[in-house]
Amino acid sequence: MTSPEIDEDYFYQRAETELELAQKATHPAAVRAHYIIANHYLDRVYSQPAEGAVIEAAE
Repeated sequence: MTSPEIDEDYFYQRAETELELAQKATHPAAVRAHYIIANHYLDRVYSQPAEGAVIEAAE
């Protein structure tokens, strides 16, 4: 099993790669697709709760 730090590093690097690809793409649909994918990777990095954190449901 991988540690959260490794997962964060991987997802962050993938997001960076997708952003670079978006900047190099010439077709508007390809640019959009790369930005969408990058956004999903960044969500994985920044949406993960801290280890041991408890997420409470809204009342």
